[in-house]
Amino acid sequence: MFINESGFLQNIGILSIAENLTNSIIPKDVEIAPFSFNFEKYIDDLIITGIVILASISVYVLIHNVLKRSAVSLNIKEGRIKGINSLVKTMLIVMSAVIILFQFSTMSATVAGFISIGVGSVIGFSSRNTISNAIAGIILLSSRPFKLGDRVQAGNMELLGDVIEISLIYTKIKTIKNEMVTIPNQVLLQNEITNYSGYKFLAVSIQVSAGYKEDQEKVKTLITEAAKVTHGVLSEPKPYVLFKEMGDFAAIYELVAYTEKANLSVQIESDLRVNVYNLFKRSGIDLTTPRIIDNYRTSTDSTDHHQPSSH
Repeated sequence: MFINESGFLQNIGILSIAENLTNSIIPKDVEIAPFSFNFEKYIDDLIITGIVILASISVYVLIHNVLKRSAVSLNIKEGRIKGINSLVKTMLIVMSAVIILFQFSTMSATVAGFISIGVGSVIGFSSRNTISNAIAGIILLSSRPFKLGDRVQAGNMELLGDVIEISLIYTKIKTIKNEMVTIPNQVLLQNEITNYSGYKFLAVSIQVSAGYKEDQEKVKTLITEAAKVTHGVLSEPKPYVLFKEMGDFAAIYELVAYTEKANLSVQIESDLRVNVYNLFKRSGIDLTTPRIIDNYRTSTDSTDHHQPSSH
């Protein structure tokens, strides 16, 4: 095998430099004890660690089952039970970690230090957001801006859907597109929350345009009739129609109706538009903008009138 002489001499030089650097940092008269871990010495600590983990799991399961069985008699709602379970789980994890750390405090300083730093870092980084979300979850569960089944919208997130789960850390919302969105409670609390199910009745509204040549009372009557035949619209409070705006080409009317089914508000508004369209069509009311058509025809006629004769 061929050996490059210059490369060999270069490697010898690097080794000598490393040796001199090591001797300058660690004196020759200092002996470094080899690291060793005596498993038998810490067998009791490992057994106690296992017992602590099993005890924590048992306590959590016991509390979970007790709350589940007592929910009806204590009138505790499902969302609050999940929040309590999440809080208990977090507390048990922190307590178990502390007990285990103290149990291994009899180790050598090096090993105990590594374990403390490692476990502390993991708990610190993982619990930073968890604690913030847990505090936000407690605020949501106590203030109760919404409950399970409510139709809500998170302001800046433009998220519209029904609440299907409220826990201590996060809230799950089922959107109108049948998507499940999981939102950390801290993020949810920082946004404006609109609860469409907050009151017994919810007002739904649509806007309808009709030409100025159409009779106002007839238009209002037809729009009101469309509301009365729409499924989900209440007869009391009665629906009503407002003259909303005088547009450039048509009058704008607004129908306001009430429903108890906030979760179906989007569908109800769609049904209102369909019923208005059908009633207008049967009554001979044109939903187009007549002035645009008239202006187009006038402009066309004027153009034809001013065209030079072919003769």
